[in-house]
Amino acid sequence: MAVSTQKTFTVKTELLEFDRHNPRLVLTNGSEQATDIEIIKTLIREADIGELIDSIVANNYMDIEPLIVTQKNVQKAGNYRVLEGNRRLSAIRLLQNPELARECRLSLPKEIPSAVYDSLQSVTVYRVEEDIESRAFIGFKHINGAHRWDSYAKARFLTEWYLTEIENGITVEAIAKQLGDNNQTVRNMIAGMLVLQQAEQEGLFEISDRTKPGKFGFSHLYTALGRVEYRIFLGLERGWDKQPTRNPITKAHLDTLKEVLQYIYGSIKAGFQSVIASQNPDIKNLGEVLVAPLALDTLRVTKSLKIAYEEVFPPSDVFRDTLIIANTRVQEVLGKSSKFSVEDSDTLLPIAKTMRENADNIVSLMERKIRKHKGA
Repeated sequence: MAVSTQKTFTVKTELLEFDRHNPRLVLTNGSEQATDIEIIKTLIREADIGELIDSIVANNYMDIEPLIVTQKNVQKAGNYRVLEGNRRLSAIRLLQNPELARECRLSLPKEIPSAVYDSLQSVTVYRVEEDIESRAFIGFKHINGAHRWDSYAKARFLTEWYLTEIENGITVEAIAKQLGDNNQTVRNMIAGMLVLQQAEQEGLFEISDRTKPGKFGFSHLYTALGRVEYRIFLGLERGWDKQPTRNPITKAHLDTLKEVLQYIYGSIKAGFQSVIASQNPDIKNLGEVLVAPLALDTLRVTKSLKIAYEEVFPPSDVFRDTLIIANTRVQEVLGKSSKFSVEDSDTLLPIAKTMRENADNIVSLMERKIRKHKGA
């Protein structure tokens, strides 16, 4: 998709402002009140600004693709808010201000030619009147194109688009069609983001409060919401995500929403660790626990998904599956027995004898139960 040159011109970089609604921004106090330093630090973390700076220093600023800007909702009259190109604007600001780079803990190259600074004085922009004019282009580039955002940034962008246009009759299908994306993928992201935003607005959850470090795992949430167990637990009707509303969760289920988010992401304030070690199979397992009363009670007490999941199925099934797994592992050991070294006998032989004793005890227990059952 190409940007029209009809509204393309050059502006001084000092007139450019960051877009505080940028989908990449995950800030503690909300992006609208964020300072430039907070925004730049976030983009350094999320968008590899250092790599872009090295490229600019080596080649000057390559003014090939215009930044997409608007003069609506700017902080200072006469400025331009950058809708597309905040990563490039971060690199420009850091190169122009070494003190800012030091404050952001980013090392600049020691030797920067004067031609580089000259190339940063002005850049080509494409101006739009309203944010909506740029959405199809930005969405295509960052959702299906070569410069893809992570799932959280994608979902924020799609949801803002959806909410802005919902009164004009926009549908998930229409957005997906403009992006050339799968309807279900777009629907999952928008529905998941609406639930997340409701939780944040209700004070049930803060991204900064999660116990798992690193990038925010938004895909955990929208994957969970695609499973029937979570839908039942959260009181969501079947098909709720076809044309989702701004606040999908009813007031009666806000407490359960908070509980689900704590299980998935943890809470530093509550001293609650996430029970999700990996999306697969833990999201599936957690869902099954949530709709099994005994398993859910166990999870609430033990805070252990592994222990709780054992209560999802009848005890006989748990024993059977565990025995089959143990037998498989023993067969693996037997297949590698030729690799046993006599030098390791002092350590390994006692382990093997303990295994034999345990196996004998299991057989004896099973035989006693069988005899008792037959005699009953």
